[in-house]
Amino acid sequence: QYGQQQAAYGAPPGGAGGAGGAGGAPVSYQLLVPDHIVPAILGRAGAVIKELMEMSGATIKVSQKGEYAPGTQNRIITISGSQHQASYAHQLVSAKIPQV
Repeated sequence: QYGQQQAAYGAPPGGAGGAGGAGGAPVSYQLLVPDHIVPAILGRAGAVIKELMEMSGATIKVSQKGEYAPGTQNRIITISGSQHQASYAHQLVSAKIPQV
């Protein structure tokens, strides 16, 4: 069932190098995550996502319930910050997604 969706969990576009090194210009990644997995990323009262944002320094936003990527049942997670922050947040969020 996750076959097609698994591709959405891959590495952020552009790889880890990025222009500007540690700081650099702000970047933004989008992940598509099945609706039933989102609670594991949010946590009770948002505790998990707040912890991920504090650890990484990035901003992590999840689309509202019922707001899906077109033609899917996948919610959109947007990760923003410096290259380093966003890349680290992407790793943290991906670790919360069950591997198939």
